[in-house]
Amino acid sequence: MASKRHGFTLIELLVVISIIAILMAIMMPALQRVKSQAQEMGCRANLRQYGLAQTMYLDENDDRYPSAWNSLVSTEAPVAGYQRYCRWHDPRYPADGPFWMYLKEEKAHLCPTFNVLAKTMGESHPSHVATNPVVPYYSYSMNAFLGSRSGTSPGGVIKRSEITRRTCEVFFFGEENMWARTGNVNVLNDNALCPDGRDWFGTFHGAKRNDWNAGTVNLVFVDAHVESTKSALLESPEQPQGDKSNAEYGRFERFGWPFNKAP
Repeated sequence: MASKRHGFTLIELLVVISIIAILMAIMMPALQRVKSQAQEMGCRANLRQYGLAQTMYLDENDDRYPSAWNSLVSTEAPVAGYQRYCRWHDPRYPADGPFWMYLKEEKAHLCPTFNVLAKTMGESHPSHVATNPVVPYYSYSMNAFLGSRSGTSPGGVIKRSEITRRTCEVFFFGEENMWARTGNVNVLNDNALCPDGRDWFGTFHGAKRNDWNAGTVNLVFVDAHVESTKSALLESPEQPQGDKSNAEYGRFERFGWPFNKAP
C-alpha cells in the first residue's frame, strides 16, 4: 500500500520563513561591515599606488611637486563658463594633469566608498549643474602646501627636500568630502586640499548615514605609507559649529603643515 505524502503546513512554512528572516537580520549588518571594510581596503590600495607614483614623478621632475591645483587636471574650467565644482564627476573632459599619467590604472583614482556615495549624494554638492553627468572619476586631493609657495596661507614648499617635518607626518594626497560643512562651502572642486581650514578631510569611512562628518579619512604620506585618521576639524549634530580642539596649530587638519616650526 502506497504511503501518503504530506506537504508542509502553513505553520511550518511560517516558522521556516521567520527563522530565515531572523538569520538575515543577524547577518546583514555583518555583511555590510565586510563590504565597507573591503571598500576601504581598496581605497588604501589606491593611495599606496599614489605613494609609489610620487617617487617616480619626483625622480623625473628634479624633486619638484606639481601644483596641487592642477596635479590631476590641468585646468578647473576645460571650457569657458564651466562650473569647477563639477570637474570631479564629469568624464566628458578627461584628466590631463601632470601627475595623472603616472597612474594609468583609472580605478586607482577613485575610492570605492566615495563612488557609492556619489550615486546618491553627487548632485547635492554646491553649485552643481544639472546637465553635467555625475560619473566620478577621481576622489583624491593633493596637500595644497606641497608644490606651491604662493596661493596658500601661510605658504608651502616646491621641492620634497624643503620639507623639514618628518616625511611620515606630512600627507601627500588624501580624501576630500563632496558636501559642504558649517562655515565653508569649499569641497572637492579642484585637486587641492587646503588643510588650513579652507578645506577638510573626507570623513565618510565608517560614518553613519545621519553623520557623514564623523568617520575616518585615508591619507598617503610623503614617505609613501598609508594610514587613516579622523578630521581635526570635527563637526557633529552636537557641535554644528565644529570642534577644532585636535587641530594642529589651532586651525590645521593633521599632517598638512610641512615644516618643523609653527606657522
